[in-house]
Parts: sequence; structure tokens; C-alpha cells
Amino acid sequence: MSEYIKAAPKSWHHRLIIPAIPKDGTPYTESFSVAADRKINYWGQLYSLTAPLQVEVEAYRAEGRIITVISVSGSVAVPCSRCLAPAGVAIEGELRYLFSLDKEEDKKTDPDYEADGDEELMILDSWEDEIDLGPLVWEVMITLLPTAPLCSEECRGLCPKCGADLNTSPCTCSEEDVDPRFEILKSLVQKEQENS
Repeated sequence: MSEYIKAAPKSWHHRLIIPAIPKDGTPYTESFSVAADRKINYWGQLYSLTAPLQVEVEAYRAEGRIITVISVSGSVAVPCSRCLAPAGVAIEGELRYLFSLDKEEDKKTDPDYEADGDEELMILDSWEDEIDLGPLVWEVMITLLPTAPLCSEECRGLCPKCGADLNTSPCTCSEEDVDPRFEILKSLVQKEQENS
């Protein structure tokens, strides 16, 4: 077993049963929760679910398609982007998915094919009677993960010289110290001034 989760765990594989969706356009709704027993690794950042994610699914039929809205809410803990202390962040959002059993709608080979809004139309095989929601819930969740979370708006971060946490106490570094990356430039400026 991997140390981190990088894709939807098997425990997230919840099925949306297509025959359960009314044919008259009435919405079908269901709720469930998913949990993660390890940290989630996404683009090198580690996230921990602080509680199971709450998932709401609404699916209905329209014009031969199944329109599915997946809403996810919960909270994650992630290192603060300034001081690395744990930051708790609430996440909430939804994505919409379009499914069709009509093979004729598969026009992706047509150069004039246009997506319906921002959604890509997913063609289901005629024998399929269920949709695996796990990868879709994962996709919704990762679109909600914060990229630069803060433990608080007033976070002062870490000292770039000694690494002290400036939220707990001031450091003793001199503000006059020059960034070592600029020492070469400083010496070039001094040489130029001496030559002129």
C-alpha cells in the first residue's frame, strides 16, 4: 500500500444506478460520505481530510442524456504556505457531468465537434447500467483543494535567514544583512564605482 493517496481509493467507488433515475425528468438524489485513511498527495502538496467528505448527487434525464451534479463539502488540513503550521481549510463545490447512451452522439472524430458548455459529453456503452462515481468525486475534490493556504491572514511566516517562526517570536537576524545571492552584484557595483 502506498504511503499517500494519489487517486480515488477503492472505498470511494460508489455506484449511480442508471435505471433508478426516473425517465420523466424528475431528479434522483442521494447522499453518502467518503473518507481517506492516509494523506492525499496532489502536485507534491499533502492534504489530510479532517472528517469524511460529504457527497450530494443529483441526476436527471434530459434530451436523451443523464445530467449529474456532484457536490462535495468537507475540510482539509494542509501546511500553511508561509509558516508550515497546520492550516484548516473548508472546501465546498460542485461539478456537472453529462452522460449519454446514444453512440450517435459520439462526434469527437468530427472536426466541427463542440463541447456542450464546459462539460465533456461521456458516452456510456449500451450494456452499462451504472456509473462509478468514485473518480468523479475525486475530480471534484481536487478542484477544491487550496494551493496557497494560510493558517491566518496575519501569518508572518518564517524568517528567510534563520527559519524562526515569526508568529511566535521575533528573530535576532540583522535587517542589514544582505541576501547572499546579491553579494556578487554588490561586488560588481563596487568595482565599477572604483573604476569610474
